[in-house]
Amino acid sequence: MGIDSINRVPGEIRLTGYNTVFLITGRHFQQENDLDFLDGLPVTHFIKNGINVDEEEMESVFRQYSANKNQAIVAIGGGSVIDLAKAIIFRCIDASLPVPFFIAIPTTAGSGSEATHFAVVYRNNKKHSLVNDKLLPAVAILDPRLGYSLPPYQTAVSGMDVLAQAVESYWNINATAESKHYAAECINIWKEYFLDSVNKPDAINREKMLWAAHLAGKAINITRTTGPHALSYYLTKHYNVPHGQAVALFLPLFFIYNNAGADLCSLLKVKKPVEAMEYTRKTMANAGLATHLSALGLQKESIVPALLDEVNDERFVNNPVPFDRDKLQQLFNQYL
Repeated sequence: MGIDSINRVPGEIRLTGYNTVFLITGRHFQQENDLDFLDGLPVTHFIKNGINVDEEEMESVFRQYSANKNQAIVAIGGGSVIDLAKAIIFRCIDASLPVPFFIAIPTTAGSGSEATHFAVVYRNNKKHSLVNDKLLPAVAILDPRLGYSLPPYQTAVSGMDVLAQAVESYWNINATAESKHYAAECINIWKEYFLDSVNKPDAINREKMLWAAHLAGKAINITRTTGPHALSYYLTKHYNVPHGQAVALFLPLFFIYNNAGADLCSLLKVKKPVEAMEYTRKTMANAGLATHLSALGLQKESIVPALLDEVNDERFVNNPVPFDRDKLQQLFNQYL
């Protein structure tokens, strides 16, 4: 971790005996950076387009990767870039090929994908999870310099995903002492640095938020996510609402739905679940994010029934309060 820690990549690769790199980046990284940090290692460079990873893209990139042997994989980007690298590794496992050395380098303080052993892939426009312990990167590089050019809105949506992951891990039915430790440390950092990272970004708050995102990733690596994430995928899939914004829309309401405990409220420096909801929504507004469906150009009356029909069961099953359609609809009608 630290400024210019990306320069450690070639040394880490050579230590493992690899001599070539399969590099996956987003287009933004390709435009803003050169590849000098790889110190002369031969590179096959794939530039990812689009928000999500679908099965067709996974198969196409896997064919490119498997055309050459003995390649380390380096993924530099947001969650979908790192998930694409994990999808290649998943295909290697399926095909009984050696699992490559894998370095993940996030460019947003958001998904925490560099700290998890799962990935998201869309099949026929439906979300599926790839899960395997071998998907956890061998090395994570946290270089805050890579996020310096991130605009305020993207910083905000990424940062709200950080809070959602930490909170959802904390109240999760699978929570452990270890996951709660990571989540609590994340929330403490988030409270102090999130808004400044959006409105007054500097080297310190960028680095702090990158670490918070990593902690949130470590927390959900143990527990997975819950209700807010389960509901968010519908808005992203059907209306292209950015993931962090979609999750943040639902998170405040779940403090009430789940009747958040005193320990979690205390982390947010509030006393009651309704105050946690109000604090979170006020912070979102101060970061320039929508707190109502109408602010996203969506009509509540037409969205909510279909939204509740398509809840992601895989995520909601981890929620401390089971799915209650009537209770959720009442909350949505009242607050969204």
